[in-house]
Amino acid sequence: MPIARVAKRLVKDSLRALTRRWNERVQPLPLHRWDLVADARGRLSLEGVELAELIQRFGSPLHVVHAQALRRNIADFCEPAPGHPPCAVYYSYKTNPIPGVLQLMHARGVGAEVISAYELWLALRLGVAPRDIIYNGPVKSDDSLRQAIAREIYLINANHREELVRISTLAHEVGKRPRVGLRVTTSGGWAGQFGCSIASGEALEALREACSDSALDVCALHAHLGAPIRSAETARGFVHEVMEFAEQARQAFGFVPEVIDFGGSLGVPTVAGLGEREKRFNMTLLGELTPPSPDASLSIRDYVRVVCDEVASCARRHGRDAPKIVLEPGRAMTGNTQLLLTSVHSVKSTREPPLTAILDAGINLAQSVQSEYHQVFSATKANQERNIAYRLAGPICSPGDVLYWSYRLPQLEPGDPLVIADAGAYFVPFATSFSFPQPAIVMIDNGRATLLRRAERFEDLVALDDTQLNAPGWDRADRVN
Repeated sequence: MPIARVAKRLVKDSLRALTRRWNERVQPLPLHRWDLVADARGRLSLEGVELAELIQRFGSPLHVVHAQALRRNIADFCEPAPGHPPCAVYYSYKTNPIPGVLQLMHARGVGAEVISAYELWLALRLGVAPRDIIYNGPVKSDDSLRQAIAREIYLINANHREELVRISTLAHEVGKRPRVGLRVTTSGGWAGQFGCSIASGEALEALREACSDSALDVCALHAHLGAPIRSAETARGFVHEVMEFAEQARQAFGFVPEVIDFGGSLGVPTVAGLGEREKRFNMTLLGELTPPSPDASLSIRDYVRVVCDEVASCARRHGRDAPKIVLEPGRAMTGNTQLLLTSVHSVKSTREPPLTAILDAGINLAQSVQSEYHQVFSATKANQERNIAYRLAGPICSPGDVLYWSYRLPQLEPGDPLVIADAGAYFVPFATSFSFPQPAIVMIDNGRATLLRRAERFEDLVALDDTQLNAPGWDRADRVN
């Protein structure tokens, strides 16, 4: 073996030895963060419902929605901050578009923020009143815009300057004057295909043009930071920049927004993005990833207070009334209200550590785990020592289907159920039917499990294909399960 390779191997082995000491000090977040309880046997339950029993009833993998956690988050967003009127809250459909989850939110006064013709259709199909719908996104079809204008939805936010012309043309065609906002981008936020830049002057010129168009009722500004908001300082700086732009527009041509829509971006306290250094540490040195510090993250109630305080402060400073505040939470509303249950299919030993636990859920259902910290629990051995490192791999026939390169858990055996926490943001919409049907979704509410969506069947995967598989004479007994 070449000397260079031997030296590299020795260095890696030495670093991994040091890493093992690090791993032993890393402690998972407590179960109560997700309302989970472990009994004397180490079996996890949610409101008295054993998670392992859910797999027996509904199959594995399985999404589990916790209704009470969702109600808490709804209340935190909708509760007025001290000294302020309540914010108008519109849930980001793209984050977790499960009709049963959306209906629970709408029943408690949360509106719909949609970004596509499909999501607009879904909101209307679920009975959401047009006045409770905001239409965002860079690709709005003409037909959906016609419908939004005709139904007089609360707000259509133009994503960019050129879209204002389309909305105006369609408004003339429909014969109604839609309520319109303009999306602007702040420093440090998403740019590219999103919004008009404040710093470059593009936003001011686009807004000036929009206000001169009599076909449009330009009444709002829309901004979405994009980068995670985890501190009061970040939230305050973002709101301040938008408010200062509004004042600039007022001084330039008299525009005073009735509404300012601050989008979403609030982080989930028990989830954190992973940088390249952390990913490499986990992959190369088998280092345990450190959980985030939930108490250091901005809570929903504190976020609402900071936004309201900063808006009021800026308005007072410029001698005008505060605009109506709209929030469009996504991950902060549903992220920590859902779990993904998965089962160990087999445990594969290799010449080099760690052992590989092959799961029935991988990047097909939990793609976000590759870029974010999501805690993993054993659903039946929660009281046992986490003393074995596993590579957690999925079922897809690809070397990239690895959720964690090293994760310490109790000794695993085939059939053991695991829990992936915080699966309520982008797990379901990003999921694919790559070689495996997608799982069922159940909701736990007051100690009862209700099926929200049945698992996909093989037939569902070919239901739209014009093939003999769908012919009346196809013998279902020929299937291989």
